[in-house]
Amino acid sequence: MSRVAQEYVKAFERGDDFAPPARGVLVDGQPDAAALAVLGGALEVGSPQVRDNVVKLLVEIGRAVDPLTAKGADVLRDPTLIALLAGPGLAKPDLGRETAMEFLRKLVPPAQLAPVAASLVRTLAAGPTEEALLLVAKAKPAAARAVVERLMKEPRWQNLRTSRIALAALGSRSDEDALLAAADAATTGTALADAVGSLGLMGTPRSLKKLGELLRTPLTVDVSGHMPGRSVKSVRLDVLKALLYNFPEQPALYPNNINEDRDYRTAEQFCAAALGILYKDPPPPYLKYGNVPPEPVPR
Repeated sequence: MSRVAQEYVKAFERGDDFAPPARGVLVDGQPDAAALAVLGGALEVGSPQVRDNVVKLLVEIGRAVDPLTAKGADVLRDPTLIALLAGPGLAKPDLGRETAMEFLRKLVPPAQLAPVAASLVRTLAAGPTEEALLLVAKAKPAAARAVVERLMKEPRWQNLRTSRIALAALGSRSDEDALLAAADAATTGTALADAVGSLGLMGTPRSLKKLGELLRTPLTVDVSGHMPGRSVKSVRLDVLKALLYNFPEQPALYPNNINEDRDYRTAEQFCAAALGILYKDPPPPYLKYGNVPPEPVPR
């Protein structure tokens, strides 16, 4: 038994919240098997608050042991930790389950969700939530489509974009076409930023290729600022976020790693290699955040 892990669980039972970093639960730079046994047991029987905090601790362990963390990535790739989050982490319909699903969805590369796909489908069928829909959309297990189609017969789910995203991700061509068309029709930065968010959550080959092409969009969205005029953000940052959702193991796609124009080119090189993008038009001028001066007042 791991004394440190037991102390963590006792602290969570007292009402304490987990605060990074994870201490005393690694051995030679890897997760301590004894600690994981204790934490897995707490996931099975703990209260919602305990389970929520155990999930956060496990995720922090995953970050600590992944070499990509030092390169600016936020990714969870340890198979044992993924199995804990997708197994006992999803065992109860509570806050712990929702937190586990959110981390699985945002931090785990799609291919590494395949070993736990059956658990994801069971969770969606037993306790459908929007988070569960988005998780199966990312994992794309074939068995999930029948569950989503059954949910779509209920009024609660019929008009949710989340449901349409899940259906598109699981093979509905008409829903995929509609989400791609929204991106093609976008003429403002706000509309395009909204559309690329759906494309990222869908994560199909067609949507990923469209995202790669949009890495050269010149559109911007207004953001809050303190200088005269308009403060703006490049929609390319939204495109990067949608891409890295599907490739969290690629540091080049993280907006925080974009610091000069050649960093955008590095992201494009990944898209060219992974998605077959052929960039023909010149890129727009470098921009992450900027300011548009106010127009002069006519005299």
